[in-house]
Amino acid sequence: MRAALTLIPSVLLLLMGIFLWGWRGASPTVHPGHLSHRSTRALLPTVPTHHAQRQLRAQTPPVMEGLSHKGASKENSNLSAHGLSMGTSRTNTQYHSTRTSSSDPLEQGIFWSPAVKLPRGFPEDSVLHWQMGARTARIMSLERGCGRSTNRLATLSDGSWVCVRYGINSEQIKGEVLSFYLSRLLGLGGVPPCVLSRVGSTQWNPVQAEVVSTGWDPGSIVSLTNWVQNLSAVLPPRALRAEDGQLRPLQDELRSGDVDMVELAQWADLILFDYLTANFDRLVSNMFSLQWDPRVMLRGTNNLHRTPDGTLILLDNEAGLVHGYRLRDTWDKYNEQLLETVCMFRRGVAQKLKEFHTEQNVAQELHTLYMHSEPLAEELGLLSEAEGQILQERVGLLYSHILSCQDRYS
Repeated sequence: MRAALTLIPSVLLLLMGIFLWGWRGASPTVHPGHLSHRSTRALLPTVPTHHAQRQLRAQTPPVMEGLSHKGASKENSNLSAHGLSMGTSRTNTQYHSTRTSSSDPLEQGIFWSPAVKLPRGFPEDSVLHWQMGARTARIMSLERGCGRSTNRLATLSDGSWVCVRYGINSEQIKGEVLSFYLSRLLGLGGVPPCVLSRVGSTQWNPVQAEVVSTGWDPGSIVSLTNWVQNLSAVLPPRALRAEDGQLRPLQDELRSGDVDMVELAQWADLILFDYLTANFDRLVSNMFSLQWDPRVMLRGTNNLHRTPDGTLILLDNEAGLVHGYRLRDTWDKYNEQLLETVCMFRRGVAQKLKEFHTEQNVAQELHTLYMHSEPLAEELGLLSEAEGQILQERVGLLYSHILSCQDRYS
């Protein structure tokens, strides 16, 4: 009897152990690093709000597509001087639109949804107004600035500022102005407007003595580019600055959910545009510098800045087209690597590339717009036949790339 009583506590302990083991198995403890995977749909980013941008609109003109630019601030003296505000415009396209989930920023896997309010940059009517003023205003003073030592920052008679770019040779000025007009053909509004001016014309009378000290050749044709104030430096997206030096698709960064979609879309625009023009003096320049400066991608991108409301401004396009095409064998490997990261497009841009490829007329369209818009166009010169052919070939390569992306993601 006494032996049986001594076994009771042991039996009770055994039963309690069996009960606790069964409860732990039914309700397992979840440790960090062993969380169950979310579904792909749950990881998709939602369309962001623009609360922060609305706070800035009291300081700068709005640039968001689909929003009115009435009542834009006049704080930016250069933008207001000729009415050059950045506002709204929506391009109609012929691409078939499919429904998309409100949480998915892409339609057909590669085209930005209308729910993502993409910047339009400088609208056409404001560009034309600014160009008229820049051509007729007198140049009142010159000071060093705007990059290369031969360039100058000029004050016009209306109080606004322009960058005066004096090229080492005419191909740089040609690259600057033709890059601008190509951006207008494509519907990309982030390239600042510019006009041509002849040094020594009546426009330059107030600064004749200062012109002599610049060392410029008399009668040279220079470009006057709109000066945009309150700009800040821009880091490349994380997908383009991996520590191992390997580029990742921008699509991966979009799917991460922790990304500014509006800025990412503008990076895709930039990479397409710089590939088309073979411009090596922006992100390609940063990539080239990686061989001796592994942290270059953690600093601001060359010739790229951001306005307070988030629009990316592509400055200094002298390396595009003429100069870039001449040196494309050296730099194309970098532009091609960057292009492989992009499979997200504005429908309007994709439609334009399709039209230029089908009609085989991109150089003709560019020259027509340039000659119609710029009084000194013929004197400065157009693209050569060979350069026009290179431009057409690159249009075809971009169009093929878009079709490849469609096959991959649609």
